[in-house]
Amino acid sequence: MEEQADIEYLKQYVRLHPDNRMAWYLLGRAYMQQGKEAKANYCFLQAGDIYEAYERKRHPLADAAPREALEQWNRGRRRRLAKRAVLLAVMLIGLVAVTPGAPDGHRGAERTAADAPAAATVGSTGQPVRSGGGGEPAVRPDDRPAADGSRPVAVHVVEPAAGSPVGEALEALLYGTRLPVHGIAIRLAQRDGWRFWNSAADGLLLAVERSDSDAGEAVIRMFDPEACVCTPADASESLGLLEAWSERREQWWVLRSAIRRYAESTGEWPASLDDLVRPYPDNWLAGDSPVLRELFAPAAEAERKASLRPSPEAGMPAEGGFAAWNAGTPDGLPEAPLEIIVDKANHRLALVSGNVILRNYEIGLGGDRTPEGVFVISEKVKNPNGREDGEFGSRGMTLSDTDYAIHGTNEPDSIGRDESLGCIRMAKEDLEELYDMTPLGTRVTIASGVLPDEISAPAERFRLEATQDETNPGKVYRWLT
Repeated sequence: MEEQADIEYLKQYVRLHPDNRMAWYLLGRAYMQQGKEAKANYCFLQAGDIYEAYERKRHPLADAAPREALEQWNRGRRRRLAKRAVLLAVMLIGLVAVTPGAPDGHRGAERTAADAPAAATVGSTGQPVRSGGGGEPAVRPDDRPAADGSRPVAVHVVEPAAGSPVGEALEALLYGTRLPVHGIAIRLAQRDGWRFWNSAADGLLLAVERSDSDAGEAVIRMFDPEACVCTPADASESLGLLEAWSERREQWWVLRSAIRRYAESTGEWPASLDDLVRPYPDNWLAGDSPVLRELFAPAAEAERKASLRPSPEAGMPAEGGFAAWNAGTPDGLPEAPLEIIVDKANHRLALVSGNVILRNYEIGLGGDRTPEGVFVISEKVKNPNGREDGEFGSRGMTLSDTDYAIHGTNEPDSIGRDESLGCIRMAKEDLEELYDMTPLGTRVTIASGVLPDEISAPAERFRLEATQDETNPGKVYRWLT
């Protein structure tokens, strides 16, 4: 009865708004669910390019195809449940956004594209449902807080070349997650093959939230006005949850990288986080945190599995990585260990994982005196001059046991210039963040013309709780400052 009511409403709506192609498309979908292929095909033809956009192909009857095409169409229209659910969810959002001037007494009456809320509700089968509809939840309740007190969140990063980012995101969050978490889809800004991690908040696409009731519903909220003809929903809650999730994801990157570099250097796996958080010179990590301790066991197991792959630098299977902490679904981010890339041409230093730039800082260099090549962080030390305001600043990281290092400076105006004798100078705040994010043994590549110009660093900097002595007062450092 409810499906028939939907059809009657849509029939009346297209009579009043015959040029509304989205309504024609929805009516066609409703007829298809009732097995009325002929009526459905008529509606699809009226929908025109809306049909092509959602179905990703041209209707077989659009060019006056013969009767055989219609028969083939009617026989072949069997879709998998997950894809149909994603499409219906997207269509419902579109309907909410394109129902200006609907007749009184019907759903969506008197809403306009300007004031329509960018939200829709779907049940566990993906069918649009009214409040109180039945069905088993698509994801299951689990409100256990994480170690840092954050609410469970699943984030999906849409592929850069995704033809239908909304469809991809909904399929991942509605059917890829195993818990009723707050699912968030984002797009990262990209340039020259790089993706910018700190653009996540600006690329907020949509959110999928579980219902507060036991009705088995999920609420979809759209945040990107380009993805729906609607007024974007309030994103404040999703932004807060995304920020907490991002901090956790960064610690996962740092921890996995430290575990891998430790194993490469010692030939053994660390037995606990304490093996990584030691005093100088074995300070693989610059400190501790509750999240690091919670993530250590799964991160160590992930690295063991990655070491069995032919090319461990490529990362590891998603199901063994951060997906376990992302409600069971891959987040679409690389699992490659962190690396540092220095660009001499534009005075930039980036911390990257795969093609994702986590940070991109402005630095000071020495022009031709700064060597190009591949190095590793062979030493990390705090206050290399015995104090934090000396010529090397508060932190130093030696490159492959040479006289070159990444360090601070007491000449802040030299940042962005070629005034050093070959070392890499950094501003204090940037250096201290990089020091905490960079494990001992991290690879450093110095080249030219490899990084974008955009500076990328968050307002709230990454910090670990210092628990060990990382100074080396018995040595006088003579880096080429």
